[in-house]
Amino acid sequence: MKPLRHCIVMTMLFSVFTTQSALADEPLPEYIRKAQTLIGQAEGKATELNDYADDVLIGRNYLRNAEGEYKKNLGWSGKLDQKAEPTVRYYASMAQLQAAIVLARAGKIDQEKERVRLEGLAAGVKAKIKVFDDKNAQIAALKAEIAKRDNSIADLNKQIAGLNTEVTAKAATKSSSEQKVAVLTGEVQTLKWSLSKSEQKASELAIEADKQKKSVEDATAEIARLKGELAAVVARNAQKDTELGKSQEQTQALNRSQQFVADVGKLGGVMKIGSNGITAIFSRTSLIKASAKSVTVTPEGEKLGLALAELLRNYQEYRAAIKVHGFGQPAKSEDAAATDQMARLLREVAIGKGKLDPADVEALGVGQSDSIYPKSNPEGNRRVEIAFVKKQTK
Repeated sequence: MKPLRHCIVMTMLFSVFTTQSALADEPLPEYIRKAQTLIGQAEGKATELNDYADDVLIGRNYLRNAEGEYKKNLGWSGKLDQKAEPTVRYYASMAQLQAAIVLARAGKIDQEKERVRLEGLAAGVKAKIKVFDDKNAQIAALKAEIAKRDNSIADLNKQIAGLNTEVTAKAATKSSSEQKVAVLTGEVQTLKWSLSKSEQKASELAIEADKQKKSVEDATAEIARLKGELAAVVARNAQKDTELGKSQEQTQALNRSQQFVADVGKLGGVMKIGSNGITAIFSRTSLIKASAKSVTVTPEGEKLGLALAELLRNYQEYRAAIKVHGFGQPAKSEDAAATDQMARLLREVAIGKGKLDPADVEALGVGQSDSIYPKSNPEGNRRVEIAFVKKQTK
């Protein structure tokens, strides 16, 4: 029988080791892997910018805590202990939040660099347009000079025609006017030389005009291209401004959410963070004094009610639900009706003395229906839970 028992024990141990080895290979939950991805992206941006190392370190510490709590509370069956899951989710969400803040700030720096680059590009485009305007002015001046020389050539042609007519008339009286003809012939030669020079200059101006015309065509095409480029730059600037505004809004929202978590922690309770919001848990006996004859709020309960009212006034996007739990004997003092009266008393402190809008806080007593500790720990089950959820936007 002993060898048989020995084989059974060895088989069980082998099964446990095999199960633990398989569990080690199980993938982490999605919310932890998401936190790992975001922290990796934030570390990359921090290295690239040589900044935000402390912020990334905070996020890395949150992630390390989440991974450690997850592995520490992982059962032999591969399931996470339900009591530890809120803590694991809290550390993972804080790591995601810290990484998102770093990425948002880094994105703002990248967008600012892109804006400066685009402004420099726009300045270069304006300088090219100025060069084109200067070329247009030079072309206009050249055209005016060509027109002026055309007029001079026309005048010379008229003078030559007149001289030719005069020479022809003088030919009939050549014997008496040979000297005059010689002078006129010399003047004609001079005018012809001047005309030849003018024609040569006109030809050169025509060639220059053709070159300027080609330059104008090239400049016109360049202007069209630059205008298109400028329009694209303006459009990208507008898009970047929109993205920068959204990034700033997201950063402000993340900072506000982080501050809200910190301020809830200042209430003094045990925080539980879940997918539906944040819950703060308090010992009921520290907030409410209950006896067979009366139920009253303790000074600590008064202080909590006022602090709750101030918190909801500072964060008007949230509302609170006060839930009072009972446990033990006598059952009449711990049932739903009795705990509901306790919850309403705490609500009245926040509404009356704290001057809080009644719509921002609700109260409910649940009696003994939701205990979380065994019967040997009645005080643990006598608790007050304040849940914070965001209001529905219309």
